Amino acid sequence: MMNRKLYSLIIILVTGGTLYFSSQNTSSKGLRDYPSVSRLLEFGKKDSLAAKRNQDSLNRATAEALNSNVIDSFFKVMAHRQRFNGNVLIAHSGKVLFNGSFGFANYRKKTELNDSSEFQLGSVSKQFTAVAIMMLKEQGKLTYDDSVQQYFPDFPYSGITIQMLLDHRSGLPNYMYLCSSVCKNSNDLIDNMDAMDCLIKHKPPRYFRPNLRFNYSNTNYCVLAAIVEKVAGRSFSAFMKENVFTPLHMDHTYIYDKNDTAIPNRVQGYNANYNRSGIDFLDGVAGDKGVYSTTSDLLKWDQALYTNTLVKQTTLKEAFQPHGRWVRGHNYGYGWWLTTFGGDTLTYHDGWWHGFNCTFIRDIKYHNTIIVLSNHVNWCIHQSRQILNVLRSSLKEDVDKNNDNEVSDEDSTEKASAMQ
Repeated sequence: MMNRKLYSLIIILVTGGTLYFSSQNTSSKGLRDYPSVSRLLEFGKKDSLAAKRNQDSLNRATAEALNSNVIDSFFKVMAHRQRFNGNVLIAHSGKVLFNGSFGFANYRKKTELNDSSEFQLGSVSKQFTAVAIMMLKEQGKLTYDDSVQQYFPDFPYSGITIQMLLDHRSGLPNYMYLCSSVCKNSNDLIDNMDAMDCLIKHKPPRYFRPNLRFNYSNTNYCVLAAIVEKVAGRSFSAFMKENVFTPLHMDHTYIYDKNDTAIPNRVQGYNANYNRSGIDFLDGVAGDKGVYSTTSDLLKWDQALYTNTLVKQTTLKEAFQPHGRWVRGHNYGYGWWLTTFGGDTLTYHDGWWHGFNCTFIRDIKYHNTIIVLSNHVNWCIHQSRQILNVLRSSLKEDVDKNNDNEVSDEDSTEKASAMQ
């Protein structure tokens, strides 16, 4: 059977040729001229482009529908076989391809999870802390080379800069071990300033001299949040609400504050054996953890990171660059893990704390987003990275076109700047 596009082109050429010769024979008699062949062919080209766009749109919609079914089946199998319990959101270029809830917010009451269910993010919170520091840097209120002792003169560890805190090269001891030892009988929540006072008072030995090597530590981001409080003159939770959560309309996102513990949509966290996990005295410390959010709010955050809404892209770019040696395909930026995947670099972070674990993956090159929040600790959630293979294979052509257009726009901007 003849190709439809070829058949349409032949019809256009035949019709155009007939009209062309007809116009040549009749125009001298004072009759109206018919359109030239070139104009007809141009019309045919536009029509073909429109048809192609419609076909591309149909192909994309079909791919998205298939992806949604694949993703749904993927997590249903995890829920059935591996006891996954939580919320999932998968998006491409900000468009939600899948949004689903699996299981209960509270097992005893059999309360089902929904879009408004708020989960503790654990260490995924670190990316928010890093951006808070970047915001203050852009405002000229601090620099990455500032030492901790500029803000806390009694801090017993010299030579540690803000940058060393951001990329985990400070060598600081673990504040959780220290505070658990000296505050083990405390029923009161401590906060960041309490943790700083504890480090200053007890002076546990550092693990190694500053900037010697990488060592992932919650202490680094606890100290960063304390610096934000010192510079901003208000609590870390208030700073984040005013400068990040409210501007981005993240209405279900907040930082757990020991002075404001009401969490209306907070789901119950469960350990691997379904034992309830509660709040303890360390929950008042933020920066390394402490952010509660929903999948929909995290997508708003994800999309904001493609813009200059919070900080400039040039500033944010540093967060997604490796700041040390690659070890087994992994590195660290500022508040983000980096890992190799399919010949590219993925930007992600996992989190775990008190019955919650989650993963947040940004496939920046292909504009794919995977957000998985669980209130039943289960490491099966890391299998969700496999979904990227499905998204990349079905949406690659569309993404490559957008990347080509972005490159063309950049080239045009550079040429225009050169001419000026």
